[in-house]
Amino acid sequence: MPTQRPSVLFFTISDFGYVNVVLATIYELLKRDEVDIHIASFAPVKPRLESLVQLVKDETGKSSSPGVHFHNLAEFPGFATWAAQSKDRKKADVPHPPGRNGAGRVAILTLKALAIMEPEQYLSLFDWSADLTRKLDPALVVVDPILLPCHDMARTLKRKYAVLHPWSIADGLIPRQGWWAEYWKYPAFSTGFPYPVPWSKIPENISCYLTSKKCQSHPKVQALNQARYAHGIKPDPLGSFTPFAVGVPQITPSLQAVDLPMSNYPPNVLDCGPILVASPPIETSDPELLAWLKRAPTVLVALGTHFEAYAETVREQAIGIRVLLEARPDMQVLWKLKREETTEKSGKENLDSILGSAIQDGRVRIESWLKADPVAILRSGHIACSVHHGGANSYFEATWAGVPQIVLAMWYDTFDYATRVEYLGIGAYGNREKGRNCVVDNENYVAPNLVDGAEFGAALLRIVGKNKGDAGAARIKKRAAELGEVCRKSGGRVQSADIVTGLCFGKAYY
Repeated sequence: MPTQRPSVLFFTISDFGYVNVVLATIYELLKRDEVDIHIASFAPVKPRLESLVQLVKDETGKSSSPGVHFHNLAEFPGFATWAAQSKDRKKADVPHPPGRNGAGRVAILTLKALAIMEPEQYLSLFDWSADLTRKLDPALVVVDPILLPCHDMARTLKRKYAVLHPWSIADGLIPRQGWWAEYWKYPAFSTGFPYPVPWSKIPENISCYLTSKKCQSHPKVQALNQARYAHGIKPDPLGSFTPFAVGVPQITPSLQAVDLPMSNYPPNVLDCGPILVASPPIETSDPELLAWLKRAPTVLVALGTHFEAYAETVREQAIGIRVLLEARPDMQVLWKLKREETTEKSGKENLDSILGSAIQDGRVRIESWLKADPVAILRSGHIACSVHHGGANSYFEATWAGVPQIVLAMWYDTFDYATRVEYLGIGAYGNREKGRNCVVDNENYVAPNLVDGAEFGAALLRIVGKNKGDAGAARIKKRAAELGEVCRKSGGRVQSADIVTGLCFGKAYY
């Protein structure tokens, strides 16, 4: 009788950039066709999986494919209640300042990440995922870092499992570096401080670190922990933004060369380098855009899937772009812009008054969505700088492509990636001063504008150069190209799939 093939079961949320590491890994698993693939996620992932299966069929020439078995995560009994709690949340209201001024907001968001659900919903997902795992009996369970009930399930059922991260897990590693370095050397989460932390910022850094850490003892977290323990879940504390379980393979898209320096690096942290989705070249995905890119060196401005810009933010970005265009008549801008709907009219008026002639002349091209994948655009050879919000996916795409970056940090860990680009010498933190000087009312919270046009414009000229012969810009470009080469030589999605396949077949990696 033929031996039954091992299977792997992925648990992941469906956020567009966040799930890319899972889709990239599945693409490679489909190509080698050695394991059966199951994924439990939400509905938005399903069409992307279908496209992935078709892409592999087209590339391999096979009319049939093993496919991917999709299991709808929304079927767990507590989903409707959980979804209703966040249905009115506007993406445009997520931004917050870095450091002390944003610490209160970060504490709220950290609490939401830890106590991701009410106890009843949490245990409902735990039971649902346990039932699915027992039914499928996979050789390996792969969990994303946010779905804490599925982490608990894998540990409680004593399943072989791994964590596949969309980001660096530095937050889990920094406290292990010794000498209390998380307080005085490494920037606390969401501060955006330089590395190493300047002496003058250490008191604030300590305060911000402790504010986030305090969330682990919040009554909501304690209530959830009590419910977990009463349900028979092993009495381990809840994780953090990047749950770090010692002894469990932690597959990451990072490399030590593109992260903050850390000497204590556990063997179960398996860095692969950027784990990017397979995408067709821009020549086939959007030849018209490619023809436009060939006209002049281009700055790509794309602030992530979740970013919706209020009119004030649109205005300040436009002012920064105008600074660039006036200083560098040889350059153009591709701007992926999604406006917040209630201020869309005034946002458009700002664009017309500030960039009207440049838009009419075609030097500024504004799109609400890009047909070509960002990686394909970045690797076209025509992008002089990538301006993004500091999301992990955007950071790793630009770093892999070897393109200088400007981070307009907006929330959570985006401030941490701004720190990285400056430390590594591959870009600039383009809204540091505006963010640092922004004060908010946590009682009556309104998302602030975190971009100043003059500061953004200065960052653009620093990175692309005030003129073609700018020595400082040349150094940044050279450094970005060097790290891009390092990233492209790393294993990336191939290595991630190697690890998953190896674990399915019983291979040990440390």
